[in-house]
Amino acid sequence: MKIHIAGRETVCEARAEESLLEALAGAGIAISAPCGGRGICGKCRVRLLEGTVRKVAPDSSGIFLACQGIPAGDIHIELLSGEGPVINEVSALNVPGFIPEQIPSHAGLALDIGTTTLSAALVDLDTARFLETYSILNDQRIFGADVMNRIGAAKNGKTTELFNLVNRQTEGILRYFIGKWGLPKIESLSVSGNTTMLHLFTNTDPSGMGEVPFTPVFIDKKEIPGDELSLSVERVTLLPSISAFIGSDIVAGLAAIDILRANNNSLMIDIGTNGEMALFHDGRIYCCSTAAGPAFEGAEISCGTGSVPGAINKIELSEGKVSFTTIGNVPPLGICGCGLVDAIALMRSAGVIDETGALSDDYPEGYTITEGISIVNRDIRQYQLAKSAIMSGIRILCKNAGIDAVEVHRVFIAGGLGFFIDKQNAVTAGLLPPSFLDRIDSCGNLSLKGAVHGLTKPEFLADCKKITEMSTVIELAADPAFMDEFAGNMLF
Repeated sequence: MKIHIAGRETVCEARAEESLLEALAGAGIAISAPCGGRGICGKCRVRLLEGTVRKVAPDSSGIFLACQGIPAGDIHIELLSGEGPVINEVSALNVPGFIPEQIPSHAGLALDIGTTTLSAALVDLDTARFLETYSILNDQRIFGADVMNRIGAAKNGKTTELFNLVNRQTEGILRYFIGKWGLPKIESLSVSGNTTMLHLFTNTDPSGMGEVPFTPVFIDKKEIPGDELSLSVERVTLLPSISAFIGSDIVAGLAAIDILRANNNSLMIDIGTNGEMALFHDGRIYCCSTAAGPAFEGAEISCGTGSVPGAINKIELSEGKVSFTTIGNVPPLGICGCGLVDAIALMRSAGVIDETGALSDDYPEGYTITEGISIVNRDIRQYQLAKSAIMSGIRILCKNAGIDAVEVHRVFIAGGLGFFIDKQNAVTAGLLPPSFLDRIDSCGNLSLKGAVHGLTKPEFLADCKKITEMSTVIELAADPAFMDEFAGNMLF
């Protein structure tokens, strides 16, 4: 059965009993499916133009969920990139007429593989100079928004499909940089990411991390010839991880902020789906991963979206009116993580929600940001679950280190959310303790920065190894205080 896509020459093949979502994934066309194809998030909508599908009835406009529909023959569809799915194609990045100032003699690529986003930086290995950076949504999101969905998919025999998706994107990025900069080759690829992403990057089954005792196949640094992964690079280095849920993204971030030479209590938090954090105190590092869920990535939020053009990333209330900005200053598509934090802070300050998160009787249908985009009850609850996970992780780490949160002198917020987040709103919305307000450094993508250092600083890998050796992992589920903390931190 053939799948024809409006506006594209690509024709996909669908196997019998294969959902449209699976068929598109097999052809390298990824659309967002935060729920992992369970049919509950409503984000993988497409429009049927010709033909029929089984197991789901398209609405009056021909729209149906790709994860639920099975082609009943040849079909023609339209991908609704402006109404939920976000389509990525590396080939679309070519810049005609680009002439580099100077082609580097030796080039390397740093790559941060996030659950939601792949970020890359081309580096001149002789000068350690950034030449260009680039980010793209991770095509693996077709199997769900978080690592547990990806692990579940791998357990169901999808490891190779997950590998193919990230491998195809990585090779596309390499070829893009080689072509655009006129490079004879890229010599080194330095890779950082959470432990599950590193397993999938190497076509290694991560299923052992999906159940107790959460056992990864590897956590040490790995050196792999590029051709073993069918990549256009001479050698690949995977930075070391600490545990199944404390990956090399955290190790790289800690090394990038030079945590080994810190002279006071310092905390690094990567606010994302996994909510990893690490506290340096008295020569030791205490780490944990808290299941914040995908709310900060825009998933499980009714009008949520990733950090893509059109995402509302800043919300303010001025003279009683809501104003906002979007990424790229284009018409609003949905709300990303920063916008969600702003919206919750605004609603709390204005009395739209009370300390339990309940909406005021004046807003029974939710709080409208702009036409077609509102914050509803279930969005608030998803945010509460996410912010409670982060706050509870902070408090449990401090407890295990024998200090109080007010004794943390420096707070490094990593990731895209950390770079753009409004610090006061993060406190008002209950995401961070009030004592952190004047101690926050918004650091951006520390994982990518660490991957760059892995290419350019000979001592960096030794620092990473030392960090892994001096780190203690706190298993939150085994801490009797965690559930009490979690319940209490649900409140605003």
